[in-house]
Amino acid sequence: MKKSTKIYALSIGALGLIVGILSCTQYFGGNTGEVDPVRFVILSLILFSCRCLPLYVRADCTIDMSFISVLAITLIEGPLATTVMCLITSPFVVVPSDDGKSYYHIFNTDPIKSIFNTANLVLTVAAAGVFFYLAGGEAGNIILPGVLGPMTVYILVAIVVNSLIMMILMALEMEMPFFPNIFGMFVQLLPSMACAAPVGFFLAYLMQLSSGAYIAALFMLPLVLARYSFKLFLDGKKQQMAMIQTLNDVIEAKDPYTQGHSARVSEYAANIAREMHLMPAQAETLRLAALFHDIGKIGIEDAILGKPARLTEEEWAVMKTHPRIGMNLLRNTHYYEQVKNMVLHHHETYDGKGYPDGIKGDEASISDYILAIADAFDAMTSDRPYRLGMPMEKAREIIREEAGKQFHPEVAAAVVKMLEEGRMTVLYRRKDEETEMQAEPEKD
Repeated sequence: MKKSTKIYALSIGALGLIVGILSCTQYFGGNTGEVDPVRFVILSLILFSCRCLPLYVRADCTIDMSFISVLAITLIEGPLATTVMCLITSPFVVVPSDDGKSYYHIFNTDPIKSIFNTANLVLTVAAAGVFFYLAGGEAGNIILPGVLGPMTVYILVAIVVNSLIMMILMALEMEMPFFPNIFGMFVQLLPSMACAAPVGFFLAYLMQLSSGAYIAALFMLPLVLARYSFKLFLDGKKQQMAMIQTLNDVIEAKDPYTQGHSARVSEYAANIAREMHLMPAQAETLRLAALFHDIGKIGIEDAILGKPARLTEEEWAVMKTHPRIGMNLLRNTHYYEQVKNMVLHHHETYDGKGYPDGIKGDEASISDYILAIADAFDAMTSDRPYRLGMPMEKAREIIREEAGKQFHPEVAAAVVKMLEEGRMTVLYRRKDEETEMQAEPEKD
């Protein structure tokens, strides 16, 4: 973690701790009325359970059910109670890893990360709570339609505050541009919170009934079942991706000269996507497409694929079928429609002289052109059976010359700029470079 990131994370942690302590002081010793200990414990357990049940959409992206309980507690008990419960439950939260084989808790997590995450949650619910009251919200008053306004304001402010805190961290640590990624993060959070809002409202409504806290606890059981069903869906999706990756590994095993090619293209494509300010969801789809773009080569004969010389016209015609073969292999993976299109179009050119469809200009997406230039850059700078990879400077000049012809002019300009400024480097080590390194005497 960078020094600037640590300072920011600790600053947020300190601010969150101050807000949390003040909230506890006011809630337990202020003028908020007598706290029902049984009700407090039950609601805290519901919140704790939700926080311990995340769903991994990706290894670095999770969704959980905590906002359902956060919204419900806010509506029935008030934002102050929610802030206190979020702070108190944080040290006890135990979260399973993506593979389910291990668990994350405060004893095996970086203390700075634990403090930051707790503070982020505390500050988010506290700030949203302030605006909840400003919008006319009142704890315990969940009569429709009056509660809809304050509840909507609470949700929107929570998303904005959480997005701001996280985006500043990512901008400091990974040098991600603040705009438009902040909007992308907001858009990603909005659907899940909007869908959780009705469930949170009904949970709050149940809490108002006689023995409502106990009924609310029972109400959580169907939600746990729904979470389990969704987890099965995500597990199936991951298995499908694993099978596709296995096919991709088979390709690289057939042709040693393309070993690591897909991974490098994925890295180049992700860097270009960030440079061109693509939305995070677009960049992720592009990264996946780059990993799978050559999967169609599994249908190409070994004699052609591994030929240690330039291909004949007939052999080249066969090789040019691999994008369509790849798309056909992915045809049943309906989750990745955009990925299939990029696999099909990654050899199309801006002037329409590419293959297999010869589309040009705006007929292909900007993601198609990013994948195409990333693929071409790695092909130029890595070794092939009949030639060594060219130096980065020569590849850069070719990209500059082919802007508006083979390559999309805006994408080409972005890549040239990155290469000139040293923000994109060749990931492949050419054979002649390896020889030079081996011949160079060791230095003390």
